[in-house]
Parts: sequence; structure tokens; C-alpha cells
Amino acid sequence: MNNGPNPNLKYPIPNQTRLVYLKNIINNPNIIVGDYTYYDDFENPENFERNVLYHFDFIGDKLIIW
Repeated sequence: MNNGPNPNLKYPIPNQTRLVYLKNIINNPNIIVGDYTYYDDFENPENFERNVLYHFDFIGDKLIIW
């Protein structure tokens, strides 16, 4: 029995759109996150990838957040 939030939802807290589960918004295959990894941003949390700096995919860099 699981009483926790559903990790497949973009927004884990109802009526709260400044917090997202990252795995549901990331498009870059070199950014790997866990099921419950979340990001809070009062402007636009869906801009997370734009905030990833110094990530050089051409040399094989990966960002892994568990």
C-alpha cells in the first residue's frame, strides 16, 4: 500500500505549479533523475534544463540526481 505522492504526476502537490517532479519534464537523455526528485521554482519550474550550466554532452557529461 502506497500512501505517498504519485511520481508519474508532473505536479505532486495539487494546485501547486511551482514544484515539479523532474523526471516528468526533462527531455535531455544526459540528465538522469530519480522518481521522486523534485524542483521548486517560483517563476517557471519547467525551465530546469536551462539552469543546468557547464554540462558538456559532447564529451559525455551526465548529470545524475538521485
